[in-house]
Amino acid sequence: MHKPNWGVIGLGVMGTSLSRNFAQKGISLALFNRRLEGKEEKIAEKHCNKYPELKGALPFEDLSLFVNALQSPRKILLMLTAGAATDSVIDQLTPLLEKGDIIIEGGNSHFEDTQKRADKLEAAGIHFLGMGVSGGEEGALTGPSLMLGGAEKAYPLVAKELEMIAAKNEKGAPCCAYLGSGGAGHFIKMVHNGIEYAEMQLLAEVYEFVISDPNQDINTLQNMLGEWLKTSSKSYLLEITHALLGFSENENPFIELIRDEASNKGTGAWATATGAKLGTANSLMAAALHSRFTSSNKGIREQNAKTFPKQQRHQEISLEGLKKTYDLCRLINHHQGFEMIREAAQLYGWNINLSTIALLWSEGCIIKSNLMFSLIDHFKSKSSILEMEPFIDQINTDIVAWEQLLEKGIKLRIPLNCISAAWQYFMSITQKQSSANLIQAQRDYFGAHGFLRTDSNDKTLQHGPWARKKN
Repeated sequence: MHKPNWGVIGLGVMGTSLSRNFAQKGISLALFNRRLEGKEEKIAEKHCNKYPELKGALPFEDLSLFVNALQSPRKILLMLTAGAATDSVIDQLTPLLEKGDIIIEGGNSHFEDTQKRADKLEAAGIHFLGMGVSGGEEGALTGPSLMLGGAEKAYPLVAKELEMIAAKNEKGAPCCAYLGSGGAGHFIKMVHNGIEYAEMQLLAEVYEFVISDPNQDINTLQNMLGEWLKTSSKSYLLEITHALLGFSENENPFIELIRDEASNKGTGAWATATGAKLGTANSLMAAALHSRFTSSNKGIREQNAKTFPKQQRHQEISLEGLKKTYDLCRLINHHQGFEMIREAAQLYGWNINLSTIALLWSEGCIIKSNLMFSLIDHFKSKSSILEMEPFIDQINTDIVAWEQLLEKGIKLRIPLNCISAAWQYFMSITQKQSSANLIQAQRDYFGAHGFLRTDSNDKTLQHGPWARKKN
């Protein structure tokens, strides 16, 4: 019997959906899931019986038998919980594999962990690829966005099948690519999630802005978002937001029955911390993350609301101005994300084409949008969103609406964390002369850190006259 050379370990939601996707494309599989007496028993076998496309797959609960069933070079996809669980299975797998075999780790791992695993396995002669997977359960089944990093010579051995299962954008291009050594793939997925956090928060702020007006309601908001979907603002997140606002229970909007405490799985925190480590501004990701943190303090918020009651003043809301503001903030969010990728590529030696990243994110992922699709071509001639003529014109034309919306937000006393963060960043990044000279003077005064002078091209750090006075 022909031995499959693709194996999948971990049959949770994502592992199962990817396995079904592989099988639907005619790729033969071996499936492995651990056995926990009384909890997880014969999972792989049950999946083969449940899903018609997996009828021909080989099910296993014994790791050694699973590995021996695979054709060389073995291609093993791990879909496990990031961290210790992944390391444990890799440690069990390594002595069972041969040189030239390939492990692909498709969980939400931190890119630095992926780098360590790649180095360790390469020393043993085993190729390791870290693969960011976006699109959720549905995307994994019908076509996800796949972002790979790790052993470059291993990618050609798996590219054909991965491109088969990946999403295809409007031009038919597969949303799958090799991006660089070590943790490049998981880094790009992490930035994707950071952008996703901010996109979600921007829509939440649009929601709060509209419902704060007593003359507006959920129906107004849903109708408005429906109109936005007919424009260049269209995105997957806008689409699902429009859809969920239409659900009701007992003739009441279902959205109002959901407790206002947002959770997070850690990737937003990783993205925020990594931006700080790289020294690149990702203030919208940070604002979105901290908005979730604050929302989770429900009891504290309720108590503080009593202590500091808000007396809102009625403000006429311009729905047209709200859309312009939303579009501009999305530009800033995407700009920060791509700048973060550029900085990391330089630091880690990844030869990353930003147009390729936009292509990967143009279909099959949570942040797919008309904007992302347009960036594929724009990045072929420009290296930054703030250098792209259509967006320069858009910002210069609509910036007044952005400013007016922020003013109204202050008077309505509602938090617009991401909208404000986008504004502050744009004001800072377009400021010819900043106040950082005072910061440098303060640092030199208390720490003798030095500074560069404006009247000299000398790159030697200088000290102010206060240094002589202190001595």
